[in-house]
Amino acid sequence: MASDTVRDRILAAGQRITPQRDLVAGVLEQAGRPLSAAELYEAVGRSGRGVGRATVFRTLQSLEDAGIVQHVVLPGNQAAYLLCQVAGHHHHLVCRQCGAADDLAEDEVAPFLAALEGGHRFQVDHANFAVYGTCARCTGDRASTTS
Repeated sequence: MASDTVRDRILAAGQRITPQRDLVAGVLEQAGRPLSAAELYEAVGRSGRGVGRATVFRTLQSLEDAGIVQHVVLPGNQAAYLLCQVAGHHHHLVCRQCGAADDLAEDEVAPFLAALEGGHRFQVDHANFAVYGTCARCTGDRASTTS
């Protein structure tokens, strides 16, 4: 079951809170990291609600269309899905050790995109990416995890 915050985002996107949306969003929210389709389907199956594979994928697509879930590609070209904590277009920082994903706001990457446009004479109309590395929790950086 998804939190009230996630449910509010689903409603704000103009979608109903169906049992399937609630379940899939809740599983992703609890995971706190990107889940492959197989991992997600397995976790949904453990709920005992009898949700089929096709329903899980339709629900993911619906949540992705609403901007609540985003499809990312993990190292090794593995497709995965994560629940976004912020609304609107953004990017992600993905930890290679624990798999945690943090949102990276569009304004944080705007200078990089502007440099691409100026330096390469390339007009950017859309960017969607993840930056991979090691999070502060995994590196033991206490100052970063408490700020």
